[in-house]
Amino acid sequence: METRWGQLFMVGLPGPEMDETARWLIQDLQVGGIILFQRNIIEPGQVAALVRACQAAALAASGYPLWVAVDQEGGPVQRLRHPFPEMPSAHHFGSLGDPAVVTAAAQQVGAALRSLGITINLAPVLDVPRSAACPLWERSYSSDPEQVAAFGLAAIEGYLAGGVLPVAKHFPGLGATQLDSHLDLPMAAPGGAERQRDLLPFERAVAAGVFGVMVAHVVVPEWDDRPASLSPVAVSQVLRQRLGCSGLVFTDDLEMGAIRNHYAVAEAATLAAAAGHDVLLICEEVQHVAAALNALSQDPALREVLPRTRNRVLTLKRLFWAGHGAAV
Repeated sequence: METRWGQLFMVGLPGPEMDETARWLIQDLQVGGIILFQRNIIEPGQVAALVRACQAAALAASGYPLWVAVDQEGGPVQRLRHPFPEMPSAHHFGSLGDPAVVTAAAQQVGAALRSLGITINLAPVLDVPRSAACPLWERSYSSDPEQVAAFGLAAIEGYLAGGVLPVAKHFPGLGATQLDSHLDLPMAAPGGAERQRDLLPFERAVAAGVFGVMVAHVVVPEWDDRPASLSPVAVSQVLRQRLGCSGLVFTDDLEMGAIRNHYAVAEAATLAAAAGHDVLLICEEVQHVAAALNALSQDPALREVLPRTRNRVLTLKRLFWAGHGAAV
């Protein structure tokens, strides 16, 4: 197993402290990032201490800091709660009709996240839900793609001003789905105008230079019979080449039902890496991280892909930490 490919993984930790499992993931497997959930959070001081301990372990093991991510969208999806500043849902912001309100709120949240050592907010949501039956209804700004794009760009501006890196999600759009990808694999709407409706906010975010894009577990029939998250067409051809995305590309969690009901997690990780992802999320079961890292190390088809991907990840780490006054 080659631990240098650990830089491609962002993983969940079991609890609120640096325990032996967390140390194994960070020091032995040398993962490139961690993602925080409510099981990792008691109060702000404890979160800051956990992040400091994880960063110290990462620097000692590999010489590179960790990406530290959280889902702090607002509304129903925000891992840090009071006394941390909370936000209303994206749907609520959309109803106000003023993107400047989103920018101000995102800047406040971004600054608070950065004060804890968190570097990435997995937001904003750029899905364009067709109706309230869509699982993304409350998490999205609007059913109008132009409004979603405008409010998404406002949120991106705010998070950057607050000092955290935004990741737009869930490319290429879950707005026409009614099946939650946490449970099983949804199918996107037919192509043409419906596809463009979903893609428009991502096109605007990529054109604005968004740091990262998260790819959804959704089948786009005219592209591939595999989920977009495992599809070279979706990632390399559409997102990278057609839209011109030069930032980091993240999978959604590879343990969600949309993947686990159809693929082994290690198999999905190799397919996602081959498709062109930079960051592979495995959020729950730590044994899946080791199995996926081993699978990447042994796959001859990835020998040329993985060094390029690792170099892109490390280059962006150097640029980010240099801009924040820390040597890497």
